[in-house]
Amino acid sequence: MPRGGACRAAPGPGGESDPRRCLPRRREVSGLRTLPLAGKRILVTRAEGEAEEFAGRIRSRGGIPVLFPTIRLVPPEDPGPLDGALLRLSSFDWILFASANAAKFFCRRAAEKRITGPPAGVRVASVGPGTSRELRRLGFPPDRTASRHTAEGLVEALAAEEIAGKRFLLPRALEGRETLPSGIARRGGTVETVAVYRNGLPERDEEAAREIVAAPPDVCAFASPSAFRNFFLLLGEGPATEVLTRSRIAVIGEVTARAVAARKFPVDIMPETYTLNGMVEAIAASFPSRPHDGGSET
Repeated sequence: MPRGGACRAAPGPGGESDPRRCLPRRREVSGLRTLPLAGKRILVTRAEGEAEEFAGRIRSRGGIPVLFPTIRLVPPEDPGPLDGALLRLSSFDWILFASANAAKFFCRRAAEKRITGPPAGVRVASVGPGTSRELRRLGFPPDRTASRHTAEGLVEALAAEEIAGKRFLLPRALEGRETLPSGIARRGGTVETVAVYRNGLPERDEEAAREIVAAPPDVCAFASPSAFRNFFLLLGEGPATEVLTRSRIAVIGEVTARAVAARKFPVDIMPETYTLNGMVEAIAASFPSRPHDGGSET
């Protein structure tokens, strides 16, 4: 089966794997053929440990996820600034989260410091539903979620509140953009940014790299500029260019789209809703719909 396919061989009697357990029944195969991504190979570049949700959504639509992490998320080398912000957490009016990763790393460090939720009077704002789900799971439920899932959308959501004179804490990646801090500053708020993680380069998966070069995926999906840039570093300039020339490129967000355009590649697919589900739906919509095998729709 292709790397990242629909299943792995399950253990059989005696603990040995039984490849037959991976084979779908004939009715299941027929059903898969009617799904919008049936047989399509989709490159998943999300960090190890984060790829499964996206891969699962691809499988549910009949696609074959090809796992090739181009991002490795690690804590900042110096946790001092984050620890200092945690000690002063009650001095802020809002804590802002522009990604689920920021939520995970912030809340993990907070838990290590025995902080299990926002102090009384401190409100939490989230960029979108995925980040909000993560915050609820980690004990920092959001008071406000942006309806437009971008930094600009989060500023718009906060504009409904009183921004002037308020203090905001923004946990983010070391390489974070200034869109959110500058948007709040223009409205009279004060923003303190603190790095809670940084983007590192993972080890190259040699088997996956050979497969990708030999048979480029139907779609290469990137959720951040770092994921796109690191694709070239891991695969090599020439091979990466060849793969992307022969594949469709799907991105989440204008910032990632600009990174792709800067290298003179076209963006073939970009969802209106900047979520994993929005990405999968946009990829599926880019392929011709498949007729059902007989019968009528209900």
